Amino acid sequence: MRSLRYALLSPLVLSASLSLGQEKPRTDAQNDGFAGPVKSVSTAVTHANVKWSQPSGPTMVMPVWCQDCAYDPDGMKTRSGQMVEERFVGDEIELVRDPNGHVANRRRFNASTGELLDEEIWGPFGKTSETTYLNGQVSSRQTFNYDQYGHMREWLSLDSAGKQQSRNLVITNKDGVVTERSGWGKDDHLDSRETYDPETDVQHFTTYDESGSVKLTWTYAHGRVESFWAQSDSAQYGDGFTDFKDNGDALTYHCQKDSQCERSVVHYDYLSPNKRNPISAEWRDANGNLTLAAYYEYELDSFQNWTHRLVYVWAPDLQERALYEEDARNITYWPQ
Repeated sequence: MRSLRYALLSPLVLSASLSLGQEKPRTDAQNDGFAGPVKSVSTAVTHANVKWSQPSGPTMVMPVWCQDCAYDPDGMKTRSGQMVEERFVGDEIELVRDPNGHVANRRRFNASTGELLDEEIWGPFGKTSETTYLNGQVSSRQTFNYDQYGHMREWLSLDSAGKQQSRNLVITNKDGVVTERSGWGKDDHLDSRETYDPETDVQHFTTYDESGSVKLTWTYAHGRVESFWAQSDSAQYGDGFTDFKDNGDALTYHCQKDSQCERSVVHYDYLSPNKRNPISAEWRDANGNLTLAAYYEYELDSFQNWTHRLVYVWAPDLQERALYEEDARNITYWPQ
């Protein structure tokens, strides 16, 4: 079973499918793509002079999620940024734990000025509130609520005066499958709603204008678009989406007002079953023709974290694979 697909607003991904299953919460280090007791990471990124780009859809050249970071022994991030002209530019993160050792408060500071940027309050399932500051004043606030199984159910975004900017509600069944997700705007009018039935594998998605009229709607079932309708041909939230399959295929659709949906497939191969490090990403059109590709070479340490990475790209205007990016990083680990 799968949860809601990715909804795209060309050319940006705006909302991602939520977690499947009641898995153990991932640490910051794991979210950044690391395994093992990582203590610190320092990465040098070198871009080659190659012109290459991809259309909106699944990312083919995976970014370095954190160039210069530090983590505590539990994998929680304590530093995040990058070195610029031999000077660290980024954030220092302060963690406050309760008597049982669980994170109760997390505060992020500008590493250069010491200015407080945001503060999070944490509960047993994750953060319950986040307050953002600008020049020492509150600029925005978010609150988060969870269901009985620990899945995030609702998050509310407020401005500095406490007025609602957005509200999101997610319904998750006991197996961890997202079955409904709705979003409201500033005046609490419904912006979008999507539902998924895991028994029939049918998903419905709809967006609304300020009057409550439907702007766009589609139905997706069994790996195909059953229907699509939109008020206009202009690029808008929901006119494209991606269905990630277990076999490494990402089925991507871009639809237009006349119900014509262009389908393409990005296929990923990985170094190992955990799918942390891709070795290739190939984009093919509806006829199976290769249109874009990215290929990776790695040097790995004993924890299977890469310490050196080469990224090659291919496009029809390139006669052969071209080096796009070279990354080298130094990783230190907490003693075990």
